[in-house]
Amino acid sequence: MQTIELKDPAGFGNEFLRLTLMQGFQSLTKRDLELLIFVLLERDGAINRSDSNAAVALQLRVTPAKVKGLRRDGYARWRALVPEEGDAALQRIVAAVLTEANLRSGAKHVSERSRKEGFLAIRIEHPDDAQRFEQAILDVGAIPVYERNREVVAVRFDTLLNIAERWNYLQPDPQATLDALKKLAPASEEVADLLKKDVSQLRWVDLRRALNSLGAKAISSTAEGGLKGLLKLVFPFIPG
Repeated sequence: MQTIELKDPAGFGNEFLRLTLMQGFQSLTKRDLELLIFVLLERDGAINRSDSNAAVALQLRVTPAKVKGLRRDGYARWRALVPEEGDAALQRIVAAVLTEANLRSGAKHVSERSRKEGFLAIRIEHPDDAQRFEQAILDVGAIPVYERNREVVAVRFDTLLNIAERWNYLQPDPQATLDALKKLAPASEEVADLLKKDVSQLRWVDLRRALNSLGAKAISSTAEGGLKGLLKLVFPFIPG
């Protein structure tokens, strides 16, 4: 069994006492207390929010299904305890889910046809994070697509690009983006077409078209290295 160690025991205890007394002693139900303790454990970092339900289940000695319920109901009940700006939350979620290991895991739950059509399989086990990510997809006019597993959402590369554009994650300098593309895909037709243009006249729509095309090709061909580089270009805060 993996042990759970509080990073800030005093802060955890003070917040737990404050909230239980503020509600009125014995006024919280057993379920309320369980949800409160769980949310405080994630807020403390003793339980990593990006860990899988199975990993957390081993720590708590419960089933993954129970962890999923704790995460879903805990944030519905005690969301105010974990205030997070929308932009910061989205960055945290994207950085956690767009890793090679996570994308490789998610790819098992999406059809070959979807991959050929440029859909990237993204696995998000935390229900609260999944809800935030789904809202980001809706905010740019797209629709979340599910196939074999409700914890895996299929997203087109151009939708990710729209999200990055809306939240100002993209590199504002066209020349810098072009230089990065030259390193990632020097032999591609898309980059060759961009190089024919006068950099001073290069428009974002030209770069967007090239990025979309390269992203769709990388997904359909399962070229993990190239896809990782493109995702890093679109979301510069992705680690690695």
